[in-house]
Order: sequence, then C-alpha cells, then structure tokens
Amino acid sequence: MQEVLSTIKAAELDLAAGLARYPDLVRALDYWRSKCGNRFAPSREAIEPTEITDFLARIMLVEVVRNDGGALDFRYRLSGTGICDVHGYDLTALRPRDLSPPDYGDLVHEHYCNAVERREPLAHVLALQTRTKQRSYARIILPLSADGERVTMLMVVDSEKQNSLHEFLEVIEVYGKPV
Repeated sequence: MQEVLSTIKAAELDLAAGLARYPDLVRALDYWRSKCGNRFAPSREAIEPTEITDFLARIMLVEVVRNDGGALDFRYRLSGTGICDVHGYDLTALRPRDLSPPDYGDLVHEHYCNAVERREPLAHVLALQTRTKQRSYARIILPLSADGERVTMLMVVDSEKQNSLHEFLEVIEVYGKPV
C-alpha cells in the first residue's frame, strides 16, 4: 500500500456569510469593491498599497497567462513578506504548480482558473497536512482587469488567522463536503 504524502482539503466560502469569520478578508473585499467603479474588476493601477497596509504583507499578485491554446497558467508577480514567512521562501516568479506538495499546487491552480472564468471574487478555507507540517487558512481571490473585459491579474489575500484546523472543520460542517 502506498503511503499518503499529503492531504489537501478546501471549501468555498459564501462571500456574505462565510467571510464573517475573517474580518480582514471582508476589508479586502470591501476595498476591492470600492475600486471597481462601473467595471467588473478594478485595474492593478487602481490598487494603492498605502491604502491596504493592514493586509499588504499577506498579498500575492498573480499574473494570468493565456497560452496559445487558450489554457490558463499563472505566475506570481508579488509575494508579500507574510506569505514568504509561511512558505519559507519567496513565491515571486513561480507558478502555483511549482508549489509543494504538487496536489496543493494543482488545487491552487484550479481555484485561480475558477476565479478567472467566473470573473468574480472567490473565498476558500484550505487545510494542508503532510508528514512534516500542518497548515490551515482562509484566503480570498480578487480579480483585476487591465482592459475592463478580461481578468489579467489576481490579487490574493491570505487571512491573518492561520492554522486553526478546528475552525476548518467547523467551516466544513457549515459548507458541506470539501472540494
């Protein structure tokens, strides 16, 4: 029997009720909405770092790359210091599928694809367990658009509340089966 090297679980959160546990993610969503104007998503230039200092260290800016066949890929263009501290390295210039363990990277890639296709914010709670570490956290994915038509970048904000596996299990009870 092959040993399981990692277990990854995630559940999508309802933006109204589900984010209530994460006031910093609510602030990020409110900020994003304030920058939308009459567009489905703000541009990267509309995001002013001095206005979001309370969660700036936990932000990643993710470039949306459309390959020749139309397949989506992603590249981290900015990884806040808080993100680097959690991962133990800087994610800048990496792709989600470069993350370890590979099934975690695949899940992150899938979530990013969903945000691009749906053209709307998505929030998730995630739990990752490997032989050497355990991590759980919530995060929100906020689309950005250079042209007002397509998602060209994602602003991802991790919650300051980290590593509460008990809370992850409570959220799963409310939202059902993890994805």
